[in-house]
Order: sequence, then structure tokens, then C-alpha cells
Amino acid sequence: MDIASVIAHNLSAWMSGSASLGTIKALSKASGVGFGTVRRARNADGNITVQNLEAIARAFKRHAIDLLNDPSTTYPISATTTNDIPAACEPSPDESELLQGFRLAPREAREILLDVAGRYANTK
Repeated sequence: MDIASVIAHNLSAWMSGSASLGTIKALSKASGVGFGTVRRARNADGNITVQNLEAIARAFKRHAIDLLNDPSTTYPISATTTNDIPAACEPSPDESELLQGFRLAPREAREILLDVAGRYANTK
């Protein structure tokens, strides 16, 4: 799937899952991105700037990178083979359990947990 199609797929999914941002007009108003630009992004037609991707994602309280993730592709934990890099290691069973619980939590709960963790990390 090309990147414009990935963005269109993800944007359509976000819009169909949102009561307040389910139309191009509503999303355009909430994001500050022109109606035609939103329509073209949703139809995988034309180029969209990073700034417009960010504005659209912010309207959904998400990150622009989420619009670029191809849902049909699975990504390896890391492309490197060294196990001494924390990002390349498989999580421990306890970490896997925590991650699974986090993934299953509602978005609002995840945001609260991340906020608390961020505050805790800044106190050290």
C-alpha cells in the first residue's frame, strides 16, 4: 500500500469512529486544515504536508505518525540483532503482561497512565 493510501485508510477509520469529526467539514474546522486538503487526504489524492498531518492528528488527539502506520504491515521489534540494546530485547514476562494490559485499556485510561508516568519520570 502506498503512503497516500495508508493515510487515507487511517484517516477514514478515524473519521468513521468519531461522532464529532466524522465529516470532512467538521474535521476541516476542528483541525484548521482546508476542506479540499482533508478531502484529498481521505481520497489518497495529492500530497499533504507534515504540518497538515499534524493538525489533523491533533484534532483527533493523536500523533501524526499514527496516520502513517500501515495496518497491513507487521513490524519487527527491532531490525538489529544485538540483544544488548534494550529496544531490541524481548520484554520479560512481567513486562509483556503490563504491555498487554496497557493495550487493552481504554484510550482515556492509557492517557492518564502515560501522564502519571511522565510526571513520575520527571521527579527523578
